[in-house]
Amino acid sequence: NLTNAVNQTDYLPARLGQLGIFEEEGVPTRNIVIEEDYGTLKLVPDQIYGGPAAQKSNDKRKARSFVTRHLPIASAITAEEIQGVRGYAAGMTPSQILLAVEELRNRKLNRMAMDLEATLEFHRIGAVRGQILDADASSVIYNLFTEFGVSQTTAQMLLNTATTSVLKQIRQAVRLSLNQLKNTPYTGYYALCGDSFYDKFVGHATVQDKFLNWQAAATYAQDTGRPYVAFPFGNVMWENYRGSVGATAFVPTTKAYLFPIGAPGLFVTKFGPSDYIDRVNQIPSPNGLPIESRADTKHMGKGIDMEAQSNPLCLCTKPAVVVELAEDT
Repeated sequence: NLTNAVNQTDYLPARLGQLGIFEEEGVPTRNIVIEEDYGTLKLVPDQIYGGPAAQKSNDKRKARSFVTRHLPIASAITAEEIQGVRGYAAGMTPSQILLAVEELRNRKLNRMAMDLEATLEFHRIGAVRGQILDADASSVIYNLFTEFGVSQTTAQMLLNTATTSVLKQIRQAVRLSLNQLKNTPYTGYYALCGDSFYDKFVGHATVQDKFLNWQAAATYAQDTGRPYVAFPFGNVMWENYRGSVGATAFVPTTKAYLFPIGAPGLFVTKFGPSDYIDRVNQIPSPNGLPIESRADTKHMGKGIDMEAQSNPLCLCTKPAVVVELAEDT
């Protein structure tokens, strides 16, 4: 019941989660192996009629091992919290006390769930950027470029120059991504932008007229409650990403990250089992939900201890496909 309650609460906004680009799956083990296929296309040489055929070499494959992360968070309810609540008169009935405890429990579970959801989004952003960071926003959990033996793909948009053809810069960036995507199918392209990058992008001389003439531009300009809608330009959806951990923005203000969407297996999230004894080797929670929780009575019945946890692994299996865009040189 606690697990169902924590997964039904309202979470913090999680844009990457809302976009649904990460394929989510519960798995019964903490160890995840990603197998990389090096299959490449080659031209077949012309041969003398009746001569020997060119031999097709076996595709190279390499397996890489990862471990799901363990993200627990704890809280508690004490008798003092209920006893001291203003408005509760002495002589409360057992049912009234139970309702007070449940209300406080749900409020605390909601806050715990929000922390976990924010952390999960931070890990998704890390997978897009190629480095999954810990809660301090500096300690590296996984450097995906190192893990997959590739370099980060970068491009400059030259947004500080009024004569820059932004469409040309976009085409060049998409080509860089497609070269790394190889024969994986996709449905489109998306770009998550930092604040400064987005402002310079939509304000550029070759973009601004299109932005102002965009069907939703009037609503966008007047609706201060929706400042982060996506703007289609150059066959890419450009969105000013909103999110931070402390003073550190999830997307650096002068950067943007361009990536394909609809590419199967490109962005994945695996949820491993929790460390509860009855959950060993089982898919997380009864319904495969990403957060599990438990509660236990304190010693001598002096309160309730609560814990919620998630055990995710967010990955981009082809990190060089994501192009880091800079405002300028």
